[in-house]
Amino acid sequence: MKKILVSLLVAAMVGATLTGCGSKPEGGNGSSVEQTSSVSPKDVVEKLKEYIPMPMEPTEEEAKDIYHLNLDDVESYGIALTGRSPGVGFAMVVKAKDGKVDAVKASVDKVLEDRVGAAFYPDEKEVAEKAKVEVDGNFVSLLIFSDDVAAEAIQTYEDAIK
Repeated sequence: MKKILVSLLVAAMVGATLTGCGSKPEGGNGSSVEQTSSVSPKDVVEKLKEYIPMPMEPTEEEAKDIYHLNLDDVESYGIALTGRSPGVGFAMVVKAKDGKVDAVKASVDKVLEDRVGAAFYPDEKEVAEKAKVEVDGNFVSLLIFSDDVAAEAIQTYEDAIK
């Protein structure tokens, strides 16, 4: 009798565990990562400034004009770029409003295009060409870092948004 009760208890615990792990978010924007983080993009960018030489932040007007952000599509954002020339270092993290991820991604894709086009030195251009726009839930990000800090900066970003 004890064996049966223990077996039933184990089966119930395993079933409950598998049910919790197997749930998937409904709807979504095609992203494979469910975003449950309450961290703000500004907080993430603040952590990434460590990897940007002489970090500068654009004004809200620059965010709209230079970085193509339609603030009606954006919940919040953070942007930092290097103030050194020549120099590599750029972080743009945007939290899109629900249903606006694709529009925000299109804006950030344009920023990447601009960064590649504006790169004057070969090192800057090479690094910018390797960058890509990432979507994690409602977060849309563009990170451009020199090879010597890129892995650590990306890990910092991933740790921050989880």
